[in-house]
Order: sequence, then C-alpha cells, then structure tokens
Amino acid sequence: MLGVAILCLGAHAFAHRQHHVWTEIERNPNTGLIEISHRFHIQDGLHILQNKGPDAAALPIESVEALAHLALYVDQNFTLWPRCDSTKIRSLELIGAGIDDDFIYVYQEVDLAGQLHELSFSNTLLQDIEPYAASFINIISAAGQYTYQFTSDSPKEQPEVVHCVQSLQNSSSFSTF
Repeated sequence: MLGVAILCLGAHAFAHRQHHVWTEIERNPNTGLIEISHRFHIQDGLHILQNKGPDAAALPIESVEALAHLALYVDQNFTLWPRCDSTKIRSLELIGAGIDDDFIYVYQEVDLAGQLHELSFSNTLLQDIEPYAASFINIISAAGQYTYQFTSDSPKEQPEVVHCVQSLQNSSSFSTF
C-alpha cells in the first residue's frame, strides 16, 4: 500500500501542464468581419511577461499594461495572409485582451474580401518560451471546420495547399455561338 502511495505522489510531482494556444477563427454573420480569439493559460502569460524584462514581469497580470504586452506579443507571433489572387485582407486589427478564469484571451478582427479557406497562417506563439509548445488554429467557415496544429517541427505555414475559387465573372474564356 505504501508503495502505491509513493508511486502516485511521484507521478503527481512530475506532472505539468502543457503549453498550448487555442485560436478560433470565424466570420461574424452580422458584421461580415472575421473574428479571431487566441486563448492561453495565465501561467504562460506570466512567462511571456518575464521574457519582456523586469518592468513587464513586475506588472499584475490583470493590469491593462500587462494585457497590452500580451496582446502585442500575439500580434507579433500570429500572421495570416491571402493565398489566392481574389482574396484581399483589407485590415487586421488588434481589438484587445482579457482574462477569464485561468485563461488569457486576445482578440483580433479581419476585414476580408474572400473566403477563410483561402488564407494561410503562421503561428509561433509560446515557442520562444517552450520549444514543445503547440498552437491549434480552428477555422469555422461555410466550407467546413478545419484545425491546424503548429509546433516547432511543423511546417511554418499552413495549410500548405490552398484551393482557390475563381469567379465566373473573372473568366475570359467565354465563347458565344
């Protein structure tokens, strides 16, 4: 019995939380804008602030200044761009950040002319803190739901293949009889 207790205590002592970022991307049907939310643990947010130096590390995590540092960190480590000629990003705005329970949320908005599945992404969030960190991007669109995983050894941009949709209006191969 004592051996089982020691094994359980030993396993618990070595257990640790994974370093993950979850990103949700979806078009708001009311505004037509693309809404992006990034979620990561408060503990990872504290590590980000520590990497920014002693002034940022001394900030209370719930302060406006700390949340601004975290929002700018996300803005610098998450990128998206169009892969199709007909897809245009009109604007990408950093909206803000907040805390809910044990998580930090950072919000962005994109004004996009085109489809979500015609975008590519790069995501290096938390990889400067923990080499084995993983980021997941979940895209919800009319074309379906897609999830991409980014780690230090995954391709730096995903998806690697994008299928562009051409409009019939842009086609010049019509013939009349």
